[in-house]
Amino acid sequence: MNQEQVIEQGLMNLKSAYCLEPFPVSLKRKDKLKKLNAAIIANKQRFVEAANQDFSVRAEYDTLVADLIPTVSHIRYLCRHIDAFMKPQTKTAGWQFFPSKVWIEYVPKGVVGIIAPWNYPIQLALVPLATAIAAGNKVMIKLSEFTPAVNSVMRDVLKSIEDDCIVVEGDAAIASAFSQQSFDHLFFTGSTGVGKQVYAAAAQNLVPVTLELGGKSPLVVLADANQDKAVLDIIFAKNMNAGQVCVAPDYVLVEESIYDAFITKLKYQLLRHEDKEIKTGVLNAHHAKRLELIIKEAIEAGAQVCHSKPLEDVCAEHFGIHLVLNPPLDSRIMQEEVFGPVLSVLKVRDLAEAKSIIQSQGSPLTCYLYSDNIEDQINIRQSLQAGSISINDILLHVAVTDLPFGGVGSSGMGQYHGKEGFVTFSHTKSVFQSSSRIWRSNLFNQYSHAIKKLLTWLYLK
Repeated sequence: MNQEQVIEQGLMNLKSAYCLEPFPVSLKRKDKLKKLNAAIIANKQRFVEAANQDFSVRAEYDTLVADLIPTVSHIRYLCRHIDAFMKPQTKTAGWQFFPSKVWIEYVPKGVVGIIAPWNYPIQLALVPLATAIAAGNKVMIKLSEFTPAVNSVMRDVLKSIEDDCIVVEGDAAIASAFSQQSFDHLFFTGSTGVGKQVYAAAAQNLVPVTLELGGKSPLVVLADANQDKAVLDIIFAKNMNAGQVCVAPDYVLVEESIYDAFITKLKYQLLRHEDKEIKTGVLNAHHAKRLELIIKEAIEAGAQVCHSKPLEDVCAEHFGIHLVLNPPLDSRIMQEEVFGPVLSVLKVRDLAEAKSIIQSQGSPLTCYLYSDNIEDQINIRQSLQAGSISINDILLHVAVTDLPFGGVGSSGMGQYHGKEGFVTFSHTKSVFQSSSRIWRSNLFNQYSHAIKKLLTWLYLK
Protein backbone atom coordinates (compact mmCIF):
# COMPACT_ATOMS: atom_id res chain seq x y z
CA MET A 1 0.00 0.00 0.00
CA ASN A 2 1.12 3.56 -0.65
CA GLN A 3 1.08 6.18 2.10
CA GLU A 4 -2.37 7.50 1.20
CA GLN A 5 -3.84 4.00 1.41
CA VAL A 6 -2.10 3.49 4.75
CA ILE A 7 -3.78 6.66 6.04
CA GLU A 8 -7.18 5.53 4.81
CA GLN A 9 -6.79 2.05 6.30
CA GLY A 10 -5.54 3.47 9.58
CA LEU A 11 -8.53 5.78 9.78
CA MET A 12 -10.90 2.87 9.18
CA ASN A 13 -9.20 0.88 11.94
CA LEU A 14 -9.48 3.77 14.40
CA LYS A 15 -13.15 4.31 13.56
CA SER A 16 -13.84 0.62 14.11
CA ALA A 17 -12.04 0.75 17.47
CA TYR A 18 -14.02 3.84 18.45
CA CYS A 19 -17.32 2.12 17.65
CA LEU A 20 -16.40 -0.68 20.06
CA GLU A 21 -15.99 1.84 22.89
CA PRO A 22 -17.69 5.13 21.98
CA PHE A 23 -17.69 6.53 25.52
CA PRO A 24 -14.68 5.43 27.59
CA VAL A 25 -15.08 6.04 31.32
CA SER A 26 -12.92 8.69 32.98
CA LEU A 27 -10.70 6.08 34.66
CA LYS A 28 -9.63 4.68 31.29
CA ARG A 29 -8.99 8.14 29.90
CA LYS A 30 -6.82 9.05 32.89
CA ASP A 31 -4.91 5.79 32.57
CA LYS A 32 -4.05 6.56 28.93
CA LEU A 33 -2.88 10.06 29.83
CA LYS A 34 -0.76 8.81 32.71
CA LYS A 35 0.94 6.28 30.41
CA LEU A 36 1.62 9.05 27.91
CA ASN A 37 2.97 11.32 30.63
CA ALA A 38 5.29 8.60 31.95
CA ALA A 39 6.61 7.89 28.44
CA ILE A 40 7.35 11.58 27.85
CA ILE A 41 9.31 11.90 31.09
CA ALA A 42 11.21 8.67 30.42
CA ASN A 43 12.32 10.05 27.04
CA LYS A 44 12.98 13.68 28.00
CA GLN A 45 16.71 13.55 27.30
CA ARG A 46 16.14 11.83 23.96
CA PHE A 47 13.74 14.65 23.05
CA VAL A 48 16.37 17.27 23.97
CA GLU A 49 19.00 15.60 21.81
CA ALA A 50 16.59 15.01 18.93
CA ALA A 51 15.37 18.62 18.87
CA ASN A 52 18.98 19.84 18.82
CA GLN A 53 19.54 17.55 15.84
CA ASP A 54 16.47 18.75 13.91
CA PHE A 55 17.11 22.48 14.39
CA SER A 56 20.33 24.12 13.29
CA VAL A 57 20.81 24.20 17.08
CA ARG A 58 18.17 23.93 19.81
CA ALA A 59 18.89 25.20 23.31
CA GLU A 60 18.10 22.69 26.03
CA TYR A 61 16.14 25.46 27.80
CA ASP A 62 13.71 25.79 24.89
CA THR A 63 13.08 22.06 24.67
CA LEU A 64 12.67 21.52 28.41
CA VAL A 65 10.96 24.72 29.55
CA ALA A 66 8.93 25.67 26.47
CA ASP A 67 8.22 22.27 24.90
CA LEU A 68 8.27 19.42 27.43
CA ILE A 69 7.16 21.11 30.65
CA PRO A 70 4.03 22.75 29.16
CA THR A 71 3.10 19.38 27.66
CA VAL A 72 3.38 17.54 30.97
CA SER A 73 1.62 20.40 32.75
CA HIS A 74 -1.36 20.17 30.39
CA ILE A 75 -1.59 16.39 30.70
CA ARG A 76 -1.62 16.59 34.49
CA TYR A 77 -4.22 19.36 34.33
CA LEU A 78 -6.45 17.17 32.16
CA CYS A 79 -6.12 14.23 34.56
CA ARG A 80 -7.22 16.43 37.46
CA HIS A 81 -10.25 17.82 35.66
CA ILE A 82 -11.61 15.03 33.43
CA ASP A 83 -14.32 14.04 35.92
CA ALA A 84 -15.59 17.61 36.18
CA PHE A 85 -15.42 18.16 32.42
CA MET A 86 -17.41 14.99 31.73
CA LYS A 87 -20.30 15.85 34.07
CA PRO A 88 -23.59 16.52 32.28
CA GLN A 89 -24.61 20.16 32.41
CA THR A 90 -28.18 20.83 33.53
CA LYS A 91 -30.29 23.23 31.48
CA THR A 92 -33.71 24.74 32.13
CA ALA A 93 -36.66 23.44 30.11
CA GLY A 94 -39.08 26.15 31.18
CA TRP A 95 -42.59 25.83 32.57
CA GLN A 96 -44.06 25.10 29.14
CA PHE A 97 -42.38 21.68 29.08
CA PHE A 98 -42.99 20.65 32.69
CA PRO A 99 -42.16 18.02 33.91
CA SER A 100 -39.51 17.32 31.25
CA LYS A 101 -35.81 17.60 32.05
CA VAL A 102 -33.06 18.82 29.75
CA TRP A 103 -29.30 18.68 29.90
CA ILE A 104 -26.21 18.42 27.71
CA GLU A 105 -23.59 15.67 27.69
CA TYR A 106 -20.07 15.94 26.35
CA VAL A 107 -19.48 12.87 24.19
CA PRO A 108 -16.42 12.03 22.07
CA LYS A 109 -16.52 13.07 18.43
CA GLY A 110 -14.81 9.91 17.22
CA VAL A 111 -11.48 10.06 15.38
CA VAL A 112 -9.55 13.33 15.48
CA GLY A 113 -6.90 14.22 12.91
CA ILE A 114 -4.03 16.43 14.09
CA ILE A 115 -1.46 18.15 11.86
CA ALA A 116 1.49 19.31 13.96
CA PRO A 117 4.09 22.00 13.11
CA TRP A 118 7.87 22.00 13.47
CA ASN A 119 8.56 24.98 15.75
CA TYR A 120 7.42 23.28 18.97
CA PRO A 121 7.31 19.70 17.72
CA ILE A 122 6.56 18.18 21.14
CA GLN A 123 4.08 20.55 22.77
CA LEU A 124 2.10 21.40 19.62
CA ALA A 125 1.71 17.71 18.80
CA LEU A 126 1.04 16.24 22.23
CA VAL A 127 -1.13 18.89 23.91
CA PRO A 128 -3.94 18.68 21.33
CA LEU A 129 -3.46 14.90 21.20
CA ALA A 130 -3.77 14.57 24.99
CA THR A 131 -6.83 16.83 24.98
CA ALA A 132 -8.49 14.73 22.30
CA ILE A 133 -7.74 11.56 24.31
CA ALA A 134 -9.13 13.20 27.46
CA ALA A 135 -12.35 13.85 25.54
CA GLY A 136 -12.54 10.13 24.71
CA ASN A 137 -11.43 10.18 21.06
CA LYS A 138 -9.04 8.17 18.93
CA VAL A 139 -6.32 10.17 17.17
CA MET A 140 -4.34 10.10 13.94
CA ILE A 141 -1.47 12.58 14.04
CA LYS A 142 0.63 13.85 11.14
CA LEU A 143 4.06 15.00 12.36
CA SER A 144 6.20 17.61 10.62
CA GLU A 145 8.65 16.39 8.01
CA PHE A 146 11.14 18.99 9.29
CA THR A 147 11.64 17.22 12.64
CA PRO A 148 12.54 13.60 11.80
CA ALA A 149 14.68 13.03 14.90
CA VAL A 150 11.94 14.25 17.25
CA ASN A 151 9.41 12.18 15.29
CA SER A 152 11.44 9.05 15.94
CA VAL A 153 11.26 9.64 19.70
CA MET A 154 7.60 10.60 19.37
CA ARG A 155 6.77 7.26 17.76
CA ASP A 156 8.31 5.44 20.73
CA VAL A 157 6.43 7.65 23.20
CA LEU A 158 3.10 7.12 21.45
CA LYS A 159 3.47 3.35 21.62
CA SER A 160 2.21 3.83 25.18
CA ILE A 161 -1.24 4.56 23.70
CA GLU A 162 -0.91 2.69 20.39
CA ASP A 163 -4.50 1.41 20.51
CA ASP A 164 -5.71 5.02 20.47
CA CYS A 165 -3.22 6.78 18.19
CA ILE A 166 -1.69 6.27 14.75
CA VAL A 167 1.33 8.32 13.63
CA VAL A 168 1.79 9.58 10.07
CA GLU A 169 4.87 11.24 8.60
CA GLY A 170 5.52 12.77 5.21
CA ASP A 171 5.82 15.90 3.11
CA ALA A 172 3.24 18.43 1.91
CA ALA A 173 1.62 15.89 -0.42
CA ILE A 174 0.96 13.55 2.52
CA ALA A 175 -0.36 16.47 4.58
CA SER A 176 -2.76 17.29 1.73
CA ALA A 177 -4.00 13.69 1.57
CA PHE A 178 -4.29 13.65 5.34
CA SER A 179 -6.48 16.76 5.44
CA GLN A 180 -8.87 15.25 2.87
CA GLN A 181 -9.81 12.31 5.12
CA SER A 182 -13.23 11.92 6.74
CA PHE A 183 -12.15 12.67 10.29
CA ASP A 184 -14.70 13.58 12.91
CA HIS A 185 -12.61 16.67 13.69
CA LEU A 186 -9.43 18.09 12.17
CA PHE A 187 -6.94 20.15 14.17
CA PHE A 188 -4.23 22.11 12.36
CA THR A 189 -1.39 24.29 13.63
CA GLY A 190 0.59 26.25 11.06
CA SER A 191 0.59 29.20 8.70
CA THR A 192 -2.49 31.07 7.56
CA GLY A 193 -1.85 30.16 3.92
CA VAL A 194 -1.68 26.42 4.57
CA GLY A 195 -4.57 26.73 7.03
CA LYS A 196 -6.81 27.94 4.20
CA GLN A 197 -5.89 24.86 2.16
CA VAL A 198 -6.62 22.56 5.09
CA TYR A 199 -9.96 24.27 5.68
CA ALA A 200 -10.94 23.87 2.02
CA ALA A 201 -9.95 20.20 1.99
CA ALA A 202 -11.85 19.44 5.20
CA ALA A 203 -14.93 21.20 3.85
CA GLN A 204 -15.27 18.57 1.10
CA ASN A 205 -16.26 16.06 3.81
CA LEU A 206 -17.93 18.61 6.13
CA VAL A 207 -15.25 17.93 8.73
CA PRO A 208 -15.24 20.51 11.57
CA VAL A 209 -11.86 22.14 12.02
CA THR A 210 -9.78 23.97 14.57
CA LEU A 211 -7.16 26.18 12.95
CA GLU A 212 -4.32 27.48 15.12
CA LEU A 213 -2.63 29.93 12.79
CA GLY A 214 -0.17 32.77 13.16
CA GLY A 215 -0.20 36.26 11.75
CA LYS A 216 1.48 39.42 12.95
CA SER A 217 1.11 39.77 16.71
CA PRO A 218 1.68 43.41 17.72
CA LEU A 219 3.12 44.89 20.90
CA VAL A 220 1.99 48.40 21.91
CA VAL A 221 4.12 50.47 24.30
CA LEU A 222 2.40 53.61 25.60
CA ALA A 223 3.98 56.60 27.31
CA ASP A 224 3.21 55.42 30.84
CA ALA A 225 4.66 51.94 30.30
CA ASN A 226 7.49 50.48 32.34
CA GLN A 227 9.99 50.71 29.50
CA ASP A 228 12.68 48.62 31.18
CA LYS A 229 10.28 45.72 31.69
CA ALA A 230 8.99 45.97 28.12
CA VAL A 231 12.52 45.92 26.71
CA LEU A 232 13.61 42.91 28.77
CA ASP A 233 10.44 41.04 27.83
CA ILE A 234 10.97 41.76 24.13
CA ILE A 235 14.54 40.43 24.22
CA PHE A 236 13.29 37.34 26.08
CA ALA A 237 10.55 36.74 23.52
CA LYS A 238 12.78 37.09 20.46
CA ASN A 239 15.45 34.85 22.01
CA MET A 240 12.89 32.17 22.93
CA ASN A 241 13.15 29.50 20.22
CA ALA A 242 14.85 32.16 18.05
CA GLY A 243 11.55 33.99 17.76
CA GLN A 244 10.00 31.00 16.00
CA VAL A 245 6.88 31.22 18.14
CA CYS A 246 3.38 31.84 16.81
CA VAL A 247 2.66 34.34 19.60
CA ALA A 248 6.03 36.12 19.52
CA PRO A 249 5.68 39.88 19.00
CA ASP A 250 6.10 40.52 15.28
CA TYR A 251 6.28 44.30 15.50
CA VAL A 252 6.25 46.99 18.20
CA LEU A 253 4.28 50.24 18.14
CA VAL A 254 5.81 52.85 20.47
CA GLU A 255 4.17 56.14 21.44
CA GLU A 256 6.23 58.96 19.97
CA SER A 257 6.89 60.81 23.24
CA ILE A 258 9.03 57.90 24.49
CA TYR A 259 10.18 56.47 21.17
CA ASP A 260 13.79 57.72 21.20
CA ALA A 261 14.40 56.71 24.82
CA PHE A 262 12.80 53.31 24.21
CA ILE A 263 14.94 52.60 21.14
CA THR A 264 18.08 53.52 23.08
CA LYS A 265 17.21 51.07 25.84
CA LEU A 266 16.25 48.36 23.35
CA LYS A 267 19.53 48.69 21.46
CA TYR A 268 21.50 48.54 24.72
CA GLN A 269 19.82 45.34 25.86
CA LEU A 270 20.07 43.86 22.38
CA LEU A 271 23.85 44.13 22.35
CA ARG A 272 24.18 43.26 26.03
CA HIS A 273 22.46 39.89 25.53
CA GLU A 274 24.56 38.92 22.52
CA ASP A 275 26.83 36.61 24.46
CA LYS A 276 28.28 33.11 24.15
CA GLU A 277 25.32 31.38 25.75
CA ILE A 278 23.94 28.56 23.59
CA LYS A 279 20.70 29.71 21.99
CA THR A 280 18.28 28.09 19.61
CA GLY A 281 19.05 28.81 15.99
CA VAL A 282 16.80 29.33 13.02
CA LEU A 283 15.46 25.96 11.82
CA ASN A 284 17.69 25.63 8.76
CA ALA A 285 19.60 27.56 6.10
CA HIS A 286 16.47 28.03 3.99
CA HIS A 287 14.68 29.91 6.78
CA ALA A 288 17.82 31.92 7.56
CA LYS A 289 18.02 33.02 3.93
CA ARG A 290 14.33 34.01 3.97
CA LEU A 291 14.87 36.23 7.03
CA GLU A 292 18.02 37.76 5.57
CA LEU A 293 16.14 38.72 2.39
CA ILE A 294 13.29 40.29 4.38
CA ILE A 295 15.79 42.47 6.29
CA LYS A 296 17.61 43.52 3.10
CA GLU A 297 14.32 44.45 1.42
CA ALA A 298 13.38 46.57 4.45
CA ILE A 299 16.73 48.40 4.23
CA GLU A 300 16.15 49.04 0.51
CA ALA A 301 12.72 50.43 1.41
CA GLY A 302 14.35 53.03 3.68
CA ALA A 303 14.22 51.38 7.11
CA GLN A 304 17.13 51.61 9.52
CA VAL A 305 18.30 48.34 11.06
CA CYS A 306 20.14 47.65 14.31
CA HIS A 307 21.90 44.28 14.30
CA SER A 308 23.16 42.26 17.25
CA LYS A 309 25.28 40.46 14.66
CA PRO A 310 26.47 41.79 11.28
CA LEU A 311 24.07 40.74 8.54
CA GLU A 312 26.90 39.36 6.41
CA ASP A 313 27.82 36.98 9.25
CA VAL A 314 24.37 35.56 10.00
CA CYS A 315 23.78 31.83 9.73
CA ALA A 316 21.06 29.45 10.82
CA GLU A 317 23.00 28.38 13.92
CA HIS A 318 23.51 31.96 15.12
CA PHE A 319 21.31 34.47 13.39
CA GLY A 320 21.28 37.18 16.06
CA ILE A 321 18.42 39.62 16.69
CA HIS A 322 17.70 42.46 14.26
CA LEU A 323 15.62 45.60 14.91
CA VAL A 324 14.03 47.14 11.83
CA LEU A 325 13.08 50.75 12.60
CA ASN A 326 10.03 52.35 10.96
CA PRO A 327 9.69 50.14 7.86
CA PRO A 328 6.96 51.21 5.39
CA LEU A 329 3.62 49.59 6.17
CA ASP A 330 3.43 48.17 2.65
CA SER A 331 6.88 46.54 2.86
CA ARG A 332 7.18 42.77 2.94
CA ILE A 333 8.34 42.75 6.56
CA MET A 334 5.07 44.43 7.58
CA GLN A 335 2.89 42.28 5.34
CA GLU A 336 4.16 38.79 6.19
CA GLU A 337 4.61 36.94 9.47
CA VAL A 338 8.33 37.15 10.25
CA PHE A 339 8.60 34.03 12.44
CA GLY A 340 12.17 34.60 13.54
CA PRO A 341 14.50 36.88 15.55
CA VAL A 342 13.63 40.00 13.56
CA LEU A 343 11.49 42.77 15.05
CA SER A 344 10.05 45.88 13.44
CA VAL A 345 9.64 48.96 15.68
CA LEU A 346 7.40 51.82 14.58
CA LYS A 347 6.64 55.25 16.05
CA VAL A 348 2.95 56.11 16.54
CA ARG A 349 1.20 59.26 17.76
CA ASP A 350 -1.11 57.53 20.22
CA LEU A 351 -3.18 54.42 20.92
CA ALA A 352 -5.68 55.33 18.22
CA GLU A 353 -3.01 55.24 15.51
CA ALA A 354 -1.59 52.01 16.94
CA LYS A 355 -5.03 50.39 16.74
CA SER A 356 -5.47 51.58 13.17
CA ILE A 357 -2.19 49.94 12.11
CA ILE A 358 -3.02 46.71 13.94
CA GLN A 359 -6.46 46.48 12.35
CA SER A 360 -4.95 46.98 8.89
CA GLN A 361 -2.82 43.84 9.43
CA GLY A 362 -5.74 41.46 10.06
CA SER A 363 -6.78 39.88 13.35
CA PRO A 364 -3.66 38.91 15.34
CA LEU A 365 -3.30 35.75 17.36
CA THR A 366 -2.21 37.86 20.33
CA CYS A 367 -1.94 41.57 21.06
CA TYR A 368 0.43 42.82 23.77
CA LEU A 369 -0.11 46.10 25.59
CA TYR A 370 2.36 47.75 27.97
CA SER A 371 0.50 50.38 29.96
CA ASP A 372 -0.94 50.86 33.45
CA ASN A 373 -3.69 53.15 32.18
CA ILE A 374 -6.96 51.34 32.96
CA GLU A 375 -8.92 53.15 30.25
CA ASP A 376 -6.38 52.19 27.60
CA GLN A 377 -6.40 48.60 28.80
CA ILE A 378 -10.19 48.45 28.57
CA ASN A 379 -10.03 50.11 25.15
CA ILE A 380 -7.72 47.43 23.79
CA ARG A 381 -9.55 44.56 25.49
CA GLN A 382 -12.99 45.54 24.25
CA SER A 383 -12.41 47.08 20.85
CA LEU A 384 -9.52 45.18 19.26
CA GLN A 385 -10.25 41.89 17.52
CA ALA A 386 -7.53 39.41 18.54
CA GLY A 387 -7.29 35.83 19.71
CA SER A 388 -6.02 37.00 23.10
CA ILE A 389 -4.80 40.11 24.89
CA SER A 390 -1.78 40.12 27.20
CA ILE A 391 -1.11 43.18 29.34
CA ASN A 392 2.40 44.01 30.64
CA ASP A 393 3.82 40.60 29.78
CA ILE A 394 4.79 38.46 26.79
CA LEU A 395 4.29 34.77 25.86
CA LEU A 396 3.45 33.54 29.34
CA HIS A 397 -0.32 33.41 28.79
CA VAL A 398 0.16 30.44 26.46
CA ALA A 399 1.46 28.31 29.33
CA VAL A 400 -1.62 28.87 31.53
CA THR A 401 -3.37 25.50 31.38
CA ASP A 402 -6.80 26.80 32.40
CA LEU A 403 -6.85 29.64 29.84
CA PRO A 404 -8.27 28.86 26.38
CA PHE A 405 -5.97 29.55 23.46
CA GLY A 406 -6.84 30.23 19.84
CA GLY A 407 -7.07 32.80 17.10
CA VAL A 408 -9.82 34.71 15.34
CA GLY A 409 -10.24 35.61 11.69
CA SER A 410 -6.93 35.38 9.84
CA SER A 411 -5.20 34.02 12.96
CA GLY A 412 -7.44 30.98 13.23
CA MET A 413 -10.69 29.57 14.52
CA GLY A 414 -11.58 27.51 17.58
CA GLN A 415 -9.77 27.12 20.88
CA TYR A 416 -7.97 24.55 22.96
CA HIS A 417 -6.33 24.45 26.42
CA GLY A 418 -8.55 24.35 29.49
CA LYS A 419 -12.12 23.11 29.42
CA GLU A 420 -12.56 24.84 26.07
CA GLY A 421 -10.12 22.32 24.60
CA PHE A 422 -12.12 19.42 26.02
CA VAL A 423 -15.28 20.94 24.52
CA THR A 424 -13.56 21.43 21.14
CA PHE A 425 -12.97 17.70 20.85
CA SER A 426 -16.41 16.77 22.19
CA HIS A 427 -19.89 16.80 20.71
CA THR A 428 -22.21 18.75 22.98
CA LYS A 429 -25.19 16.43 22.85
CA SER A 430 -28.57 17.81 23.94
CA VAL A 431 -30.86 15.48 25.88
CA PHE A 432 -34.61 16.05 26.43
CA GLN A 433 -36.26 13.54 28.78
CA SER A 434 -39.93 13.26 29.63
CA SER A 435 -42.02 10.99 31.82
CA SER A 436 -43.63 7.96 30.25
CA ARG A 437 -46.98 9.06 31.67
CA ILE A 438 -49.54 10.02 29.02
CA TRP A 439 -51.32 13.01 30.59
CA ARG A 440 -49.48 15.70 28.62
CA SER A 441 -49.93 13.86 25.34
CA ASN A 442 -53.67 13.62 26.05
CA LEU A 443 -53.72 17.33 26.86
CA PHE A 444 -52.18 18.20 23.50
CA ASN A 445 -54.47 15.76 21.73
CA GLN A 446 -57.74 17.01 23.25
CA TYR A 447 -57.12 20.71 23.88
CA SER A 448 -54.70 21.80 21.14
CA HIS A 449 -57.02 24.66 20.10
CA ALA A 450 -57.12 26.06 23.64
CA ILE A 451 -53.37 25.64 24.02
CA LYS A 452 -52.81 27.56 20.80
CA LYS A 453 -54.94 30.44 22.09
CA LEU A 454 -53.13 30.46 25.45
CA LEU A 455 -49.66 30.45 23.93
CA THR A 456 -50.62 33.09 21.37
CA TRP A 457 -51.94 35.33 24.16
CA LEU A 458 -48.77 34.81 26.25
CA TYR A 459 -46.20 35.32 23.49
CA LEU A 460 -47.77 37.16 20.57
CA LYS A 461 -50.26 39.59 22.09
